[in-house]
Amino acid sequence: MKIIQEFTTKKNRKVQIVEPTMDLLDEVLAFANKLAKENTFLSFDPGKKIMREDEEKWLATQIERNTKGISSLRWVIFDGKIIGSVDIYHGMNVREYHIGTIGIMVDRDFRGEGLGTFLMEMIFDCGRKMGLRTAILDVFSDNEPARALYAKVGMKEYGILPDGLYRNKRFSDKIMLSKRLL
Repeated sequence: MKIIQEFTTKKNRKVQIVEPTMDLLDEVLAFANKLAKENTFLSFDPGKKIMREDEEKWLATQIERNTKGISSLRWVIFDGKIIGSVDIYHGMNVREYHIGTIGIMVDRDFRGEGLGTFLMEMIFDCGRKMGLRTAILDVFSDNEPARALYAKVGMKEYGILPDGLYRNKRFSDKIMLSKRLL
């Protein structure tokens, strides 16, 4: 496991930022299933357990994409466990290759400790190094903590899709955000 960076949270917990590797497959699977079970604001299906073979295929693809410079995925490790993840990846066609889409996840036990802000700033830097001009992401309109974080790091709303997201048997507006990187 190659440690890229370290960060100390507001609760004085030291975490390591690492690149994904196959030797952390069981840890990422446990983290993903924990978040799916929690029924967070993520795109995970809360009723479906993520299977090891599916996660292994996904991870192999992510490692390959990192190696090719198409994406930048980082995990956050605390006490040997994955407690966070952030990534940015190039648009998939020539017209949008300059746009990076961000994904971020933080374990509920570590939210509110400054980790989200740190990860967002770190992934903006990764995006710049990848040559991305703009970063985008979507957020549930009723996810107030995430919206506050994104505003704090300079992301701006560029669109709303009414009833664009569904969670807990109800619809939420999909808020689309962007930030200029270069």
